[in-house]
This record gives sequence, structure tokens and C-alpha cells, in this order.
Amino acid sequence: MPVYQNSSVDTDKLVIGNYKIETAATAGGTFVNLGAGMVSRFAHVIEKYDTQAGNAPDPLEGIATETMEIDFELIEYDGSVLSAIQTGAVSESSTSTLSTMLIGGQGPTLTPRAFRLTNTRTISGSTVETILTVYKATMANGLEFTVKSDNDTDPIQVMPGQIIGKQDSDNSNKIAELTRTIV
Repeated sequence: MPVYQNSSVDTDKLVIGNYKIETAATAGGTFVNLGAGMVSRFAHVIEKYDTQAGNAPDPLEGIATETMEIDFELIEYDGSVLSAIQTGAVSESSTSTLSTMLIGGQGPTLTPRAFRLTNTRTISGSTVETILTVYKATMANGLEFTVKSDNDTDPIQVMPGQIIGKQDSDNSNKIAELTRTIV
């Protein structure tokens, strides 16, 4: 018989399920849904520094750099969305029936965008939202497509990606905001 260290779980504090993924030019802008997919990870990555005395305890410890990494997978091909999340590495032109991605030759500058992850669920009749807003982020790599066989049990092509959020001087050098609210 198992021995439990806690007698119960506070289910009101659980985050269940995945997140809607959105992007906007700025955190105060209009967010656009990136479509069906899955957030597989987000992490506040801290690189520490320390000053070593050699013959005494370390006198100083702190944060040298910090970023927010978000890994995700999309399954819907939308040229305008893929162009937006590439933050300047690709561009898109479209008509009513054609969407063309222009890859490469876009120039060396990436324009950071805001990204927002939203998890919504109902707890005891109330709607609870857990929202992670990254103020300023760029893609960590270029477009990637994981192609599958027509005969695969899940033949839908997956487009994995990773964004890296960095400190934003417009928001007091913060990287992101994580909030949980009852709507």
C-alpha cells in the first residue's frame, strides 16, 4: 500500500490541459491565434554568475542572463501566422487561394514580437485563466516541418518551433508575466 506525503491535492490549483498560442506586434497589441497545436514546454532559463574568493565563501551570486524559452508544435499551415512568428526571417504574400512563403534573403534583423499562452478551464463553476505573456521574443530557429507518411496512423505534418523571450526595456526589463485569474 502506498504512503502519501500529502493527504490531499488542492484541485483548484491544478493547471489542466494545454494552451492557446497567440502573437502580436507588442504586448499591448491585438493578438492573433496561431491555430491548432501544442505547447510542449516553457522555461525561465537563468544563467548565474558568482564571484569566487578562492580562500573564502563566494561573496556574490546573481543572474548574468535570463530568457524565457517556449517550445511548441503547430499543425495548421497559415502563411501569415508562420511569417509573423518568424519575426522577419521569412515573409508571406497571399491571394484568396494562394499563400507563398518567401524564405531567406529577408535581411539580418529580427523584429521581436509578443507571445501569449492562455489556459482556460472551469473550476467549481468559475472560469480560471492561466496566462503567460512574453513581452519580446524571437524564434530560436527557422521554419521546420516534420513530414509523415500518408499511411501513418497520424499523418498530419507537424511544424515545431521555439521562441526565446528576452528582457524588454519597455516593461522594466521584465521578460514575461504569468497570471492566474478567475474571470
